[in-house]
Amino acid sequence: MRWFSFLQSPVGVVLRYALTLGLLGWLVTRVEWTALGGLRALDWRLAVPAILLAGLAYPLQIVRWQVLLRAQGFAVPAGRVHFASWAGFFYNSFLPGGIAGDAVRFNLLWQHAPDRKTAAATGLLADRLVGLAALFGLAALFLGLHLAAGNASESERLLLLASAGGFIALLGGAATLAWPRLWAPLATRLLGSERTAVLHAALLPLTKIRVATLCLLLSITVWLADFAALWLLARAVGLEPGFWSLSAASAGAYVVASLPLSIGGHGLREGTLVALLHLLGIGSGQETLVALLALAFFALSVGWSLVGGVVVLFAPKLPARFA
Repeated sequence: MRWFSFLQSPVGVVLRYALTLGLLGWLVTRVEWTALGGLRALDWRLAVPAILLAGLAYPLQIVRWQVLLRAQGFAVPAGRVHFASWAGFFYNSFLPGGIAGDAVRFNLLWQHAPDRKTAAATGLLADRLVGLAALFGLAALFLGLHLAAGNASESERLLLLASAGGFIALLGGAATLAWPRLWAPLATRLLGSERTAVLHAALLPLTKIRVATLCLLLSITVWLADFAALWLLARAVGLEPGFWSLSAASAGAYVVASLPLSIGGHGLREGTLVALLHLLGIGSGQETLVALLALAFFALSVGWSLVGGVVVLFAPKLPARFA
């Protein structure tokens, strides 16, 4: 808690911006721009499909949240859900804290149903956790496929164990929540019987098999679209990585980026990607292309987040049923 409070303090925020800019600056210095000729090095026949695939992940995330909202009985107009989500993507990408976008979404539900704050917060947390569980599961799967193709180093085995452990922990946590007998007695002692009953009512719709399965499938589709986009982007800059290996590196980069150490995960995500590509033997002797891929990865993320900025800019001018 002290560490988290420090990260939210003025000094912590300044350090996070400094870390973000420092890591991105380090990547820029690793690219020999004169040798590449800048963006002319990109194969746009592959880069354009990569951009579109990356963009597909955003509306799929919104659909996942809509599934959770409907399961909890929130009758929020689809237009408002989409606009709040896009605004959230923008704020998460550019503001410190990592939860600014969730605050936007929570505010939407608070305005719609002010007496259901627990359900709103629970749904948002479930939305985050199911995405993270799918990411850990895919990371373990793709690392396993990568290691099955050749000799595995000790570091690669540790990555596989960490990914599998994260997935099992999240899956076990979800299974525990589905059985109130396992957590209700402790919650009653800590929160009281009335608040525990409210929490149980909020969790119950989210633990239904149909809802959980659909959200997990949507999360898997989101990450596969992201991984495929990065794979196409890698080929667009001149690298030729295997899909499993690159997906494993990408998954690890996204996991690290979820830590609130930089702004929007920028810099940290790209730096981790470079480190994992090196660890997995991708792009050996092609450091310039690997750095260019990381910068293109950053530009792709920022570019789609800016769509949310357009929503924030024009939302006051939209009809009330959409804003």
